[in-house]
Amino acid sequence: MGIESIVLRNDLQELERLAAFIQGLSGSLGMDEKSLFQINLVCDELVTNIILYGYPSAQQGMHTIRLDVGQTADGWELCLSDQGIPFNPLLKSSPRTDLSIEERGIGGLGIHFVRQVMDELRYERLNEENVLLMRKNRIHEEGVS
Repeated sequence: MGIESIVLRNDLQELERLAAFIQGLSGSLGMDEKSLFQINLVCDELVTNIILYGYPSAQQGMHTIRLDVGQTADGWELCLSDQGIPFNPLLKSSPRTDLSIEERGIGGLGIHFVRQVMDELRYERLNEENVLLMRKNRIHEEGVS
C-alpha cells in the first residue's frame, strides 16, 4: 500500500495546500469523485479545528499537522496527527439536530459530519500527539460490480 503524506503548519492559509494535496489523491490512490469530495470536507473540518483550537493563538504557524493517506483493498486509511492540546473528538456528544439553530447552539456539526461520512474512527494520544485514524470504504455504485 502506497502512502501519500503532507505536513502543514497550524495556519489557516495551509488549507489551500491541503485541498490541492487531497485533489491529487484521485490519481495516485484511485479515489472516486464522491469519496474525494467527502474526504476533502472531513480533512478541511478537522485541520481547521486543530488550527483554531489546538494551540494558543500566539503560536500560529509554529506547529505542524501531519496527514497520511493510504489505499487499502476496500478503500482508504487516513491518519491525522498533531501535537496540540489533548483532544479526542470522538468524545464530543452528537448535536441535537432535531432542535432549531437557536436552541442547539454553535458547534459540533463538523465532528458529527465526520462521524457520518467516515466508516471507522479511532483516536489515540501517542507520544504527546493527538492521532486520529480514519477509514473510508470505497463507494460501490448500484448495478456496478
